[in-house]
Amino acid sequence: MRELVGFVTGAAAGIGAASARQLAAKGVRVAVCDVNRASGEALADEIGGAFYDCDVTSFESVTAAVDRVESDFGTPTYAHLNAGIMTVPTDDPFLAIEDVSLEQFGLILGVNFAGVFHGMKALLPTMKVNGGAITTTASIAAFGQLPVDPLYAATKHALVGFVRSIAAANVGGSVRINAICPGVVDTAIVPGAFRSPELMMSPDELAEEVVDLLYYGASGEIRAKLAGREAFAVPAIDVMTGSA
Repeated sequence: MRELVGFVTGAAAGIGAASARQLAAKGVRVAVCDVNRASGEALADEIGGAFYDCDVTSFESVTAAVDRVESDFGTPTYAHLNAGIMTVPTDDPFLAIEDVSLEQFGLILGVNFAGVFHGMKALLPTMKVNGGAITTTASIAAFGQLPVDPLYAATKHALVGFVRSIAAANVGGSVRINAICPGVVDTAIVPGAFRSPELMMSPDELAEEVVDLLYYGASGEIRAKLAGREAFAVPAIDVMTGSA
């Protein structure tokens, strides 16, 4: 029986770290992929995994990490494409869209959307041989508006459509592709205005849903999770018929 291998991006802290810990607790050898070497190596040592330097904005960096993981442990069975940022650092003032720099625009698209594309493109060719699952971290911002960060909302809207469409294009395939859409999670990127106890959940609470999706989620499933509430699947609309 081949070893179960996990591949987690944005794994050095927050949701990614919680997912890595919970996968490791289930006997999965986890590749901790991040640009934060110090925290990533510490986590890898803690859970018996390995750290891989991985800048998700660079396809070459993601491909190099995937190649190293496959060489060290084998093809990933489970991948959590989790790396994500907001347009401005935590607690910086609101930035009107006309004041967003091209560099900020490129960075958030590079991490939040291109990072997932890079992960899918690098992982799917070999994962399709042995099967497995890829779960992406989107957001409940994908289903509404987020005036404090329109670009963040836009990238999460894009991820939901991307995941649903890839899953539909690979119906009957060996890799399940789905997404988790959390509400407010107690991580470093959450603005102060959202940090109220009734809104926030711990990374561990959210990671339980991530691991459940990786193990049991349907391909194309978009699952929302709010603090203190049962998770639920968000239905898709058939673009050809208009039916849910």
